Order: sequence, then C-alpha cells, then structure tokens
Amino acid sequence: MSDEPEYLRRMREAREARTRAASTTRAASPAAALAKDEQEAVRWARETTKAEPRSVRHLAGARYALLLKVAAASGTSSYSLEGVASKDALAERVKAAAAMGDEVAGAYEVKGGRPLTISMEGGEPAFKAGAPRAGAQKVDPQRMLRRAEAEAEARARARPADRDDRGRGGRR
Repeated sequence: MSDEPEYLRRMREAREARTRAASTTRAASPAAALAKDEQEAVRWARETTKAEPRSVRHLAGARYALLLKVAAASGTSSYSLEGVASKDALAERVKAAAAMGDEVAGAYEVKGGRPLTISMEGGEPAFKAGAPRAGAQKVDPQRMLRRAEAEAEARARARPADRDDRGRGGRR
C-alpha cells in the first residue's frame, strides 16, 4: 500500500490509460489522423490495387490523390498514394510520373469522393470524373444541423438542473 492519495492515483492511472490509447491508435494506422474523405481515398486505393499503399504522402488537406505503381531497385513494385492541391498540379504530377517511369494506377477526387479516369490528349493528361463512391457521400448540411440540434436538446434534458455547464453546483 502506498501513501499516495486515492484521487492522485486515479488521476495518474487515467492519464496513463489515455496515453496508451493514443499511442496504439497512432501506431495502428497513419490514416487515423486523416479526415473522413481522405480515409475514403485510402480505402479506394486499397480496393483499386488489392494491396495496402506503401506510402501515403501529402493527403491531408489535398483535393486530389494520385495512385502510383513505383518500381523498386530490387525489381519489386509497390503503390504510393500522393495528395495534390489542384487539378493543374495533378496534371503536372502525372507527366512527371510518366517521365520517371512510374505507372499511374489511378486518380481520385478527394473532396468529391469520385475516381478519375486519365487519358492523354495531345501530350496533356485529361481527367474525367466517375460516379461518386457510396462511402464518400456527403451529408446534407441542413440535415447535419438538425441532427446537431436534436443531440444538443437531448444533452440539455439529460443534464441535471442543479449544475452549471462546468459540472459545478449552481449559484452559491
């Protein structure tokens, strides 16, 4: 038995549990730090290649994603998912990949949730958007607001009347 007070011991244990949970989440998947539509882009890449992308670069905040089949010096190939900010940057990246000998496996519109087909027209890449993926459908903003209001009302009803917003007792 230690001389440490019970409340301090519980606070320390809770802090350690949060630290362990956060470290296992980060170690489990780098995609966990991405937004929902960016995670959908990673899922699209997995489904397209039937393999896990070796690297996911610059995807956070990107508007488009490019899936490349990269050949290694050992003769094996792997896939890389790269995010780009604009359609012009995507076109430049496709041309650079072709010049370096990398195979372009596909492109994806992150914000729209649609795969893009790439065709070369006069030496310039052209993109045509496909149908939106089922998991990438955006929620209507009005519906989201109604749901948030309903949840706020439910929380207000569940909150004890003699407590203020910070969990303390009412006026003293």
